[in-house]
Amino acid sequence: MSVSLVGVGILQAVLYLLFIRAADLYEREPLRYVVAVFVWGFTVAVAISLVFNTLASMTLSAMAGARVANVVTAVLVAPVVEESAKGLALGIIFAIAYIVARRGGEVEFSGVMDGIVYGSAVGFGFAIAEDILYYAQFGAETFVVRRIFGGFGHAAFTSLTGIGFGLTTWVRYRALKVLLPIVGLICAMMLHSLFNLTATLFGPVAYVVMLFVLLVYLALIVIWLAVERRTIRSELRDEVGAGVITPDEYRILPTYFRRKVYYLGLFFSGKLPTWSRAHRLHRTAVDLAFTKRLARNSHAGPQRFRTQKLRGRIRDIRAAASPARP
Repeated sequence: MSVSLVGVGILQAVLYLLFIRAADLYEREPLRYVVAVFVWGFTVAVAISLVFNTLASMTLSAMAGARVANVVTAVLVAPVVEESAKGLALGIIFAIAYIVARRGGEVEFSGVMDGIVYGSAVGFGFAIAEDILYYAQFGAETFVVRRIFGGFGHAAFTSLTGIGFGLTTWVRYRALKVLLPIVGLICAMMLHSLFNLTATLFGPVAYVVMLFVLLVYLALIVIWLAVERRTIRSELRDEVGAGVITPDEYRILPTYFRRKVYYLGLFFSGKLPTWSRAHRLHRTAVDLAFTKRLARNSHAGPQRFRTQKLRGRIRDIRAAASPARP
């Protein structure tokens, strides 16, 4: 086994991880959480899956023969075991985020984009570990093909589970809060099973299915970013009238690229204190918008308190920039 080739594969997985986190344009997830679920996918989820998939394959081989065992394990057993093992990491992170939200109102796992980021993170970790195992068993060519064409597979599957968790904070009814993660997990299992079935019956044609899945994956990202942009615009509108946000800030806050152009202008003109202050103020304003939106659904008490705290933080940032009066 080539250490350098494995190293390139791991680097690719890390770059995928950084890319998908950066795609969350408005409210990026804490790197410590994202790395934690990536490591879970690379270690715990793979270990759980290896044990249960092997037990299932051995049992089925004794009952129906090796060929049947391989097909049934790939199509029916592996998707259930692997998506459950990966989904467990999302459940743990979501529980931690829920506890934090109950205490301070700050929700770190909310919405479709957060679900995609965390689901992808655990999927990227799982995929590279699985590909290394395939490398040991089938050789370098299999490893390279899987890295090139299948690197996003597990990320896309488990993102459905993540979306289920993420949407729970955007709905009012308790039954939906329980049902959505379950539905997301079942959809992840079904999509995983479909891919494995296609690979079993038609070989490389499965990567055509994967291409379609990736297009849907990207479409979901684009659509949810539009939802977040609209949320920022609608939730901050009344903050302009209240004097918390200025009209100029309101014009650029909903549009990520306008903000970036503004930041670059400050940076290259040498206004570094203003550049740093604008970053902090804008991040706080976006946080205020999402907190206001979520305050109408879950953890309302802590989040309403936090909206006042965020407004105060914006005023403090602005006051710090004002020249002191004699």
